[in-house]
Amino acid sequence: MLMLLKRRNSSAVWAVCSCIVALILDDASFSARAFVPSDVRQRWVDTGYKADDAIALIEQCAQTGQSPQPDPKELFWAVKFLDRFANDIYGDLETRKSLLDRTNGSWELRLACNTDRDEEFYPHPEFRSFATAFSTVQDDYFGKGISTKDKAFCFVALAGPSTRIPKRRQVFMNYEDYFINGNQVPGWDLSYYLRGFQRNSNAAERDRPVLAFTVICATDTALAVRGSKTGGLAIFRRIEDMSGIAFGA
Repeated sequence: MLMLLKRRNSSAVWAVCSCIVALILDDASFSARAFVPSDVRQRWVDTGYKADDAIALIEQCAQTGQSPQPDPKELFWAVKFLDRFANDIYGDLETRKSLLDRTNGSWELRLACNTDRDEEFYPHPEFRSFATAFSTVQDDYFGKGISTKDKAFCFVALAGPSTRIPKRRQVFMNYEDYFINGNQVPGWDLSYYLRGFQRNSNAAERDRPVLAFTVICATDTALAVRGSKTGGLAIFRRIEDMSGIAFGA
């Protein structure tokens, strides 16, 4: 049945797959360490703004799925604060390893930010009223997919081997496995398409999966990350383990 689907409806399957790829390779493009307006920096100083303040707001918005009111930009600057001062907040290697360890589990995508010109997160994805976009992080395996709202059925998912560089707070992934309703579709290796045609000239970089994210914040309830290639920002909330229905684990 799967082979028939692959042969006769490959375009339809690829269209669905492309929806997931769009979630993975968001078209956002900005530097997370870009210019911070002087009024924002001064407000941080005047209010004695701390990492705990930023983390508390991220956790709150991850649960509500909405930016704060009356100033929705407050969430953007909270994430930027953590990313800007990450070397101080996560000062040593053990702290960074612990940060990456806290990413293990399953996460529902709640908010995303496209560009630093927007300075606002928006609810994401658009179909979340009837479906769930999620990611599942393990020490050496990473995947993401789309399930029903009640998380009882997974439409499609991508997954593959994952590596980490704690010093940089980065998680690298390589999407080699394709799943429909938790069943792996044989013969599908998407890594070639997702990695693109151009590779870094450095040999070590060529052997490393291109797709990656940098962890900005990871707690018991919330996760904030920055796409290492696109610079896009995303906020997730922790949910029950999705590896079983997504990858048949």
